[in-house]
Amino acid sequence: MKKFLLSLSFLALATSLSAQQYLTREGNLTFDAGSPLEDIIAKSNSATSVYDASSGKLGVQVLMTSFEFKRALMQEHFNENYAESESYPKAAFKGMFKDGMADGILTIHGVSKPVKVPAKLEEKDGAMHLTTSFDVTIEDFGIDIPKAVADKIDSQAKVDVDCLMKAR
Repeated sequence: MKKFLLSLSFLALATSLSAQQYLTREGNLTFDAGSPLEDIIAKSNSATSVYDASSGKLGVQVLMTSFEFKRALMQEHFNENYAESESYPKAAFKGMFKDGMADGILTIHGVSKPVKVPAKLEEKDGAMHLTTSFDVTIEDFGIDIPKAVADKIDSQAKVDVDCLMKAR
């Protein structure tokens, strides 16, 4: 009987621990680097996001080629000339969520920088909903903007993240 109760307790503990992890591969990530002269907005619906509620660890990753633009030529220029998606296929955040902040390392274009941005993480119908909005200085991540188009591309890109992660 003791073995049965011990096994049952272990199973309950393992179940509760596994319910502490949340994941999606269908997160929404949008960036806006436009200016008054040009709309430069792209969206990906395939960002991966993972959250471990017991430790506070948080990760978000997106394939650069998954961003979709209004115009195909803009998407091509983004992937070939700016993001250099063949060489730097992913952008990623790895860090912690604590007290309304996402604090960690943001890697874009092969350059990693510490970031600390306001974020919301709310339980919603047994899932965790992550939202955040922050600015990224494009030049800080080694992305060169040619002078010929500098007036069309903002030096700051606004990034919006919206991920509904389900328990694993």
